[in-house]
Amino acid sequence: MAVLSLIGRIISAIALASVLVAAPAFSAEEVAAEEYTLVYKFHAGEVVQSKVTHLVTVETKIRGVEQVARTRSISTKSWRIEEVAADGSIRFTHYVDDVDMWQSVTGREEVKYNSQTDQTPPPGYEAVAASVGKPLAVVTISPTGRILQRENSQKQFNPGIGELTVPMPEGPVKIGDEWNMPDEISLKEEGGAVKKINLRQVYRLQKVETGVATIQVETQVLTPLKDAKLQTELVQRLQKGTVRFDIDAGRLILKQMDMNENILGFNGAESSMHYVARFSEEMDNAEKVARKEEQQ
Repeated sequence: MAVLSLIGRIISAIALASVLVAAPAFSAEEVAAEEYTLVYKFHAGEVVQSKVTHLVTVETKIRGVEQVARTRSISTKSWRIEEVAADGSIRFTHYVDDVDMWQSVTGREEVKYNSQTDQTPPPGYEAVAASVGKPLAVVTISPTGRILQRENSQKQFNPGIGELTVPMPEGPVKIGDEWNMPDEISLKEEGGAVKKINLRQVYRLQKVETGVATIQVETQVLTPLKDAKLQTELVQRLQKGTVRFDIDAGRLILKQMDMNENILGFNGAESSMHYVARFSEEMDNAEKVARKEEQQ
């Protein structure tokens, strides 16, 4: 019996060894050279929802007087996929299904609005309330997320930063590859003049694990800007963070941007502003993807 047991262990060891020998060993160079195609994949009739959270704290100090403003907005965004064309382009209707907003400023009463529980919005939130549950725009995007056409139905409510989609590269990419999208914004100077600022959103494929791509995102400011007051406006339009994209499912899992900036002299030599913000967008399929990763 002992001999049979020993033979069984030997056979098991040989079988395991044969599997290990047969399994291909990939070098670091081979992994780095692998290419990935990142495209959006939806089907007509599908409803894609995501939870959007935007948290901002702004601390200002002007002539010795300090003020702290905090805002929080949590909303549910949905895309109702209307059509997927033969070339892969996707047409969808964009909605904000619900919002929960809160604002606090030093020396003032807190302001709250929850579209699911409050029948009448507080002053200043009327436009937000009017947009909830209504079709905001009909949008057509390419398979890589470029907006090909957009027809706005009403004034847009944007609970956070960034565009509707994260643009993906036009062709296959390897780990470490970058792609970018040019952008331009308008900032209003004192006296009413408008200053155009050229930006570039830079994306870099950081890694791919279990079919999920992690992409670094950062805004590069191309137009020199020394005006500290305009910098306080610009900082609210910048992005820096990561995106997680399910390659097989063809959709974003998570987008998270974090900003922490200090600006001096925006309103006199002794003035300062500390801007801290977090924007996150998490798709409703994130838990499914997480479970898939755990099983693999």
